[in-house]
Order: sequence, then structure tokens, then C-alpha cells
Amino acid sequence: MAERRDQSLERQDFAWLVLMSLIFFGLVAIGLWREYATAWRPWQREFKLVLAHAGRFQDARKFQPGIRQIWNPELGVVDRCVSCHLGYEWGGILPAALRQPLTPHPNLSFMNRHPFDRFGCTPCHAGQGWATNAHAAHYGGGGWEEPMLSRRLAAGCGVSEAELLQMRCNFCHRRDRSTQGMDAINLAKTLIKKKKCLICHSVEGQGGHSAPDLTYEGDKDPEQFDFSHIAGARTVFNWHVEHFIAAGKVSPKTAMPDYDMPPDQARALALLMLSWRHINYPPQYIPQPQSAPQTAATPAASSNH
Repeated sequence: MAERRDQSLERQDFAWLVLMSLIFFGLVAIGLWREYATAWRPWQREFKLVLAHAGRFQDARKFQPGIRQIWNPELGVVDRCVSCHLGYEWGGILPAALRQPLTPHPNLSFMNRHPFDRFGCTPCHAGQGWATNAHAAHYGGGGWEEPMLSRRLAAGCGVSEAELLQMRCNFCHRRDRSTQGMDAINLAKTLIKKKKCLICHSVEGQGGHSAPDLTYEGDKDPEQFDFSHIAGARTVFNWHVEHFIAAGKVSPKTAMPDYDMPPDQARALALLMLSWRHINYPPQYIPQPQSAPQTAATPAASSNH
């Protein structure tokens, strides 16, 4: 009796051991598949061919597949965008007509002051830098609220992609009188002085105190705005636009005069308001203010990224 019971238990244990072994090997197989069936690996295989077709045979031979990243602890940047955006620093060598994400970054005149190895990608373009697939990097999820600046995002906000980029550039360049490639923001800074806004408002401790402090206007939660008198889209950007055109209509109790501004001026000032945020950068990354205005094309070319 005891011997038969032991044999029965051994058969039951054997079945469980076989089942657990199959589960273990299944998990190992899934792990290996996930390691080699990554979103970035096909792009890296294609990029190696692109290098060869461009005559860069030695570079193609040296190219090794794997996660790539730009790491800058000073800015808190870990950008793995370059695992797929492999042509980012190959401008002038690889054709600009390459499809995304292999397209070289546009060779903009101010890029020499923003080297990739120091600034990475997300300080300018936003996005989730540590992600390793396009959806997570561009759109995020799980409480992450800083999607990549793109045409799709711009259209949903009622602005252009170039305007979004200028707004983000002003996080660092807010103290510049004029910044290369930021025509809308430059216009807004001129209007702040021309309209003498600092008689009533204060910015960074300078100006009057009879109107709200605008130093970190871009940090205000949308729930702090009264949209009941807004005719267009109920966004913070559009609230500012309509407020600059007809302040008395948007805020009936305000002492601010109605400037009846042209739309381009109102939009420029709205972008400036949204760019004034409480973001701390290391001192070495804050540019010295320019003493004279500079002129340059807006960074619309950056819309390739």
C-alpha cells in the first residue's frame, strides 16, 4: 500500500515538474524573442545598409547593433531616441531624403552651439527619452505627460510645430532680448516693452504689482482659467490669444485695456506666456542675453523630428 502510494505521488510530481519545465522554457523563449524582436533592431539593420550605399564601408563594418543613448547627468537627460534616429549627426554625409527615423538632423545654423552629446534630443523636442519604442517615446503613457513636439500635437493645440519648438527653446532663452530662429518669441518680447506691460505686471521681480505676476505663467493649471467667455477652443493658449485681443471680454472685471491686437501678435504673446515656466537648468546651459537683435529663419526645418 505504501509503495503504491509513493509511486502515485512520484507520478504526480513528475507531471508537475514537466509542466513547470515547459513554463520555464516558454518564458526563456519569450525573453529571447523580446530581446531580438525589438522595434529598433530593423532600423539598425537598415542603417548599416544605408552607410554601405553611401560608400561608408568602414563605418558600416564597425556598426554594432544595440541600445544607443545620449546621457547627460547635468541635465538629467537619458535619450535613447538615437537607437532609431540613427542619422541624427550624419548631416551632409547621408542624404536628407532618407525616411524617418534615419533622416539626418537639419544642419541649422545654431546647432553648433547645441551639440548632441551635451544637449541630447528631449530638451528641445520633448518626449520620453529613456523609452525604446516609438509609441512610448513619442506619446508616453502611465502618468507621463510630456509628449514629443510634433505636427500632430501642434494641430491639437492650435499652433504650428515651429511655434511649439520656439516656446520650448525659450525655457532656456527667456532672458535673451532676441534669439536666433525664434521670430514669434522675439516679436512677443518686443511687444512686452512696446505695450509697457511691466508697469502693471511683474516678471522675475521687475515691474509693477497691480496685476498678476507673470514670472511662471506657463506653469498655471488650466483649472485656474475662466473659459466661460472664450469663443474659440478652450485651451490655455487660446485663452491668452483672446485675452490679448479683448481682455475685457475674456475677463470682464480686469483693469487691462483691450489692445485689439492682430492675431499674429496675440499668438506670439500667448507663446511667450506659456514659455515662462519654473525650470531649473545648470548655469552653464543658460545663455548670456544678447545685446542686439539677431535675425534668422524660424526653426520650421526642425519639423522633420
